Amino acid sequence: MSMSSVTTTLWEERQQAFVERLGRGGGLGLDNGTMVVIPSLSFSMAELAKITGVVRYEERLLYMLLQLREPGLRMIYVTSLPIDAAIIEYYLRFLPNPDDARRRLQLLSIHDPEVMPLTQKLLRRGDALTRLRTLAGDPDDAYVISFNVTDHEQALAESLGLPLYGAPPNLAWLGSKTGSKRSARQAGTRVLEGTEDLWSLRDIERGMESIRAHAPHAEAVVVKLNYGFAGQGNAIVELESPVRPLAESRTVFCAPNENWTSFEAKIQADGAIVEELVRREEMVSPSVQLRVVPGAPVEILSTHDQILSGPESQVYFGCRFPADPSYRLVIQEAAIKVAEVLAGHGVIGIFGIDFLVAPGRRGNAVYVSEINLRMGGTTHPFWMARLATEGVYDRASGELVAPSGPKRYVATDNLHEEGLVGTTPQQVIDAIDEAGLGFNAETRTGAALHMLGALGAYGKMGVTCIADSLAEADALYDAVVATCRALGSD
Repeated sequence: MSMSSVTTTLWEERQQAFVERLGRGGGLGLDNGTMVVIPSLSFSMAELAKITGVVRYEERLLYMLLQLREPGLRMIYVTSLPIDAAIIEYYLRFLPNPDDARRRLQLLSIHDPEVMPLTQKLLRRGDALTRLRTLAGDPDDAYVISFNVTDHEQALAESLGLPLYGAPPNLAWLGSKTGSKRSARQAGTRVLEGTEDLWSLRDIERGMESIRAHAPHAEAVVVKLNYGFAGQGNAIVELESPVRPLAESRTVFCAPNENWTSFEAKIQADGAIVEELVRREEMVSPSVQLRVVPGAPVEILSTHDQILSGPESQVYFGCRFPADPSYRLVIQEAAIKVAEVLAGHGVIGIFGIDFLVAPGRRGNAVYVSEINLRMGGTTHPFWMARLATEGVYDRASGELVAPSGPKRYVATDNLHEEGLVGTTPQQVIDAIDEAGLGFNAETRTGAALHMLGALGAYGKMGVTCIADSLAEADALYDAVVATCRALGSD
């Protein structure tokens, strides 16, 4: 037997023991030992290149620093580029004992600005892997947690000899657009008219013809790359009769610089789906965030109304919490059905399910749109709000209930002001504090900032505006934008 197969076998045993320990803990078990955070966005480099300041998106998992409230937890946070010290101090101030938390936090940067998933960078850096093994210490008391899990994350975990928290990479297809539709059907939930598992432009054209036959009212379709990210892998095609070849069809790509030549290569590489585009002003796209741990019931973490932008509102911009009460509990129940199917396949960890809801006189028509088998745009806002307010999610009402009462928030990763280019995180933190907009530990309301590392080069940041009502959260967001704009104009 080769040395690599021995190592893999030992890792698999350690991984199984970790999963069993999670199950015995009823979903707990992540608040002790050493958490190695690898905030790698492991998608194709072509998709990553579409996102402004994508390397700084590794800072979206910094909400995890608030978990250092647990005295038995150590944390190693790894990034491509160093994190400004002011950002770390900003997060630690949300804790009751920042000094103690600071002693249990280790930051590791590999000083690599290349647009490439962090995990892939680490796998080619033997020095960084050696440093990580040393910092992690006892492999039976440490584990890796990542933004999403692919073969690269498993290879990294094996190299470190540490178990990995997340769905096994051989299940990643369940989070593809094709896998999403099939899992939804298996769960008995509705999906829009369309066809999945397509691998060529001719396949797409046949799918369009099928939609025309089964939904003659359809005006347009959406072609979605199986592993597109935040709507950037979508293309809208007008559905004319008879259906025309794609090269001649009126098409709008949701990401700049795309065309059918570049899109075809991606379809051939990873596959795609095509589905009806529903053009109704009242159509909304809420999402549900869940957690699955072996041996425990599916846990609902949150519901959100997504804030969408771009062509035909296909691109994720931000979110509001909680989702509208008219369908909040309905999408929760649909999400549980889908999550139980995923759990049956062996999925564990945190993931999200997006829906489309069409209000009507006879009630809401609810469709599963896609499964994001990973953390997503709503992950940081929810956990930041939950940990900062010390709130508990009430599944019966869909509310985040803090000691001072239910909380609402509006959040985005895309607060972008050209005037902020060249500013420092500390300048923005100070401006928000001086305006009286910062988070208040007594009222458990205020603005919680994130992704501040993208300010200097891109004038871009994120914010979660927490309040007692959505109207107050919206007003707080407007005040934060005005404050940032004023700072940028100085």
